[in-house]
Formats: sequence, C-alpha cells, structure tokens
Amino acid sequence: MTRAVGAGSSANCRLNAQSSLIRGQARSHRAFVFFAWLLGCSTAFADGAVDRLTAYNALPSHKAIATTIDPGATAYGSVSGHASESAAAIAAFQSCESQRQTQGIAEACEIVRINDDVVATGASIKARAPKTRHPLFMWDYSRPPSRVFLVGSMHVMKPSIHPLPAQFEGAFAASDRVVVEVNTLAVSPQQMQGLLRAHALLPAGQTVSALLPPDTLRALEAYLTTQGVSLGAVAQMKPALVATQLAVGRLTALGYFSQFGLDQYYMARADTRPILELERVEDQMALLTSPSMDVQVDMLDITLAQMNQIESMVADMVVAWLAGDEAALRELFDEQSPPTEAYRAFNRRLLDDRNVGMADKVQGYLAVPGTYFVLVGAAHLAGEHSIVDVLRQRGVVGKRIYSDDQI
Repeated sequence: MTRAVGAGSSANCRLNAQSSLIRGQARSHRAFVFFAWLLGCSTAFADGAVDRLTAYNALPSHKAIATTIDPGATAYGSVSGHASESAAAIAAFQSCESQRQTQGIAEACEIVRINDDVVATGASIKARAPKTRHPLFMWDYSRPPSRVFLVGSMHVMKPSIHPLPAQFEGAFAASDRVVVEVNTLAVSPQQMQGLLRAHALLPAGQTVSALLPPDTLRALEAYLTTQGVSLGAVAQMKPALVATQLAVGRLTALGYFSQFGLDQYYMARADTRPILELERVEDQMALLTSPSMDVQVDMLDITLAQMNQIESMVADMVVAWLAGDEAALRELFDEQSPPTEAYRAFNRRLLDDRNVGMADKVQGYLAVPGTYFVLVGAAHLAGEHSIVDVLRQRGVVGKRIYSDDQI
C-alpha cells in the first residue's frame, strides 16, 4: 500500500514496480545511453521542512521526495511503500507536479531524495557549467536553400535542467522539419513488444542465470530483490537488455526522465512539422543485442558494479554537455568501457559506424530545400570519428554555435 506525505498525492501515483523496471521506459530502449547516461548536495526546503523530513525518514522504503521552490511557493510530494526506486520516484514527481500545477508554480519539480540518499539538484549541476562564453553541442550547416542545425541530445534529463539554451529554441523555431535518431512516437506498444521478442530474448533453452558467473548472478539477484523483481522476470532476457533496464530504472529513480530528454521534448512540440528518422528502431535494438554473450555479460557486470556511481557519472556528463566539452564527454563515455578488443569493437559499431550513416543523412538533407533540426545523442558529436569529423573530412563544414550567438 502506498502512503503519501504532504498534499497533492493521488491514486494514479500507485505504480507497479516490476512494470516500471522491466517494461517501464521500454520506449527508452536507447537508455544504454552511455551505459548509464550516464553529488550529493544539500537541498533547501521552505517552512515545514524539518517536520516533513522527520516524517519522511520514518517511512518504509522505497520512498522518494520531489519538490520545487520559487520565491513565493513550494510544491512538495513524498511517497513510500513502493517496491522499486523508480516507481517511488515517478509517484513523488507526479504528486509534486499536481501541487505545482494547482498553485501555478513555474519552477520545475525534481527528485531530491531517493530512499535515504540526497539527489543532486539541477541547480547544483548547472552551477558547475561555464558562466562565460562557451560552445554548445550545436552546429549550423547552411547550403541555401537548405540548412541543418545539428544538435547533441541528452536522451533523458532532469526537468530542472530546463529551460534549454536559447540557441536550441531559436533553431527549433526556425526549422520546418524535426529529425531524431528514431521516432519512438511512431512505434506502437505492439510493435515494441514484437521487437523485444525478436531481439531481447535468449534462444530457447537458454537462461540468463546459466550465462552469468556466480558472483554476477548473486549480485543481479540481490539487486532485483531490492527492486521487488524476481530473477525469473528477466530469465529469458539477453544480458545487454537486463543491463539496459537496470540503468533505466536507476536513472528514473534519480529523476532523469525521457520526456525531458531533448528527443521527446522537441518531438512533443513538433506540431505539424514532419518527424524524420536517421535510423530504424529495429536496427538499434539489433545493435544493442549484437555483441557476443561474453561482452553482454561484461555489460551487465559493469552496470551492477556502477549502480551506486551512476548519479555522479550522469551529473558529470550533463556538466560536459552544458559546457559543450566534447573531449570531456567522450572521455566519460570511454571510462565506462572495459579495455578489451571485443568491447572496443562494439563501441565502434555503437558510435563510429553509425556516425558514417548519420553523416550521409545530414548530407542528404543539405541537398533538399528546407531547414532541419537534427537531434543525435551528444556522444555522436564528440571525439575523433564524430559526425562533425566525418562531415569535415568530406568538405562539409558547419559553424559551431556558442552560448552568446543569435539564431
């Protein structure tokens, strides 16, 4: 039974934890987003904070607090008794959002505690970004009557990181087409289930338990138990998909939601503009599950080992993204990969090989009249062999957009 502390809770905050971990965010299959798109800080509360925290501390796990503060009012939501961290986080966020909208508070709600852990706020992350002129993850390619704004996306994001840079908004407003890696809005639940059956499941007769070393199996079972999920629920899933779902669940628990990631955010606002795709969702699913079982087991082992570090990893990535620091972003990505040739080969397929195909599409758009707002994962714009690098080698050079540029 879910209990809510503070006003603004509602019955629709009660979520099924297993659904949230295994199915939930199924449309965010890309959340092998840097393998865990991947600070503790103090959080200020308005009057009544001490009483609220005292009551919260006495609640059973899993529990979460979401809050927002502006000069005039505070929205607050707290829930407990959920079987998973991600379910508690979603419920607390929804509770806070109900209050925020009722009171007309402009500032975003965000998760500030999950169980007993303090979660970094968007303000604390943004405080680490440059205050002086700096590059953005954005390039402007112009070949009149064609123009492409190439933007590095974060696929999941804290709502408190918004508003996004004015240059993104200006480019979006000027565009008549929106381009994303895959248009998840066009994929029905039935299609997604079919893709999962085709790509996510092990061959008949195999189980994930039989593939894992004893230590990894024990770690997986222990973690799933803390989230109210049995090992049997993932028994038929390939290790790479299990790892992805664990990362998605943890990111959700920390308040990084797909609807605030740049892809979903701008697709939701496309209105009558066509949404084009650089790739197909089935190709991404096939790629994610393509590594050998040894590599997939490594993915799962690394993910389990990094669960308590994901917050600092993703916060560092957001800071690098805000700063337009390609080198830092790529270094953070590479640090999470084991130094084996098999894993390096997979990373080349994940980034370098796809960058070539994406560059082909960008060149194609420059040959067709129109203005294109192209969103790709920021890692595709970072380091050697990035989309920008591939285009440059072909003689297609764009203008880097800076934080003080006008669009």
